[in-house]
Amino acid sequence: MSSTQGKLTLHFLPGYAPDLNPYELVWSRAWRTGVARRPLMKGEKLAQSVRQQFADIGNSPARVRSFF
Repeated sequence: MSSTQGKLTLHFLPGYAPDLNPYELVWSRAWRTGVARRPLMKGEKLAQSVRQQFADIGNSPARVRSFF
């Protein structure tokens, strides 16, 4: 790699590594504790419930840090 003069390094990453992907941990948390665990109540909207669930996760700095 004389063209990069040693300034470029390749790092090979696994094709699928959910334990290294914070998004997977957020979705896992949502799946285990949220809307997926209980049926919607009459008049309750799925999109609104999911948005609220993710907002609750995002409003907890300790929880967000735990994903990293």
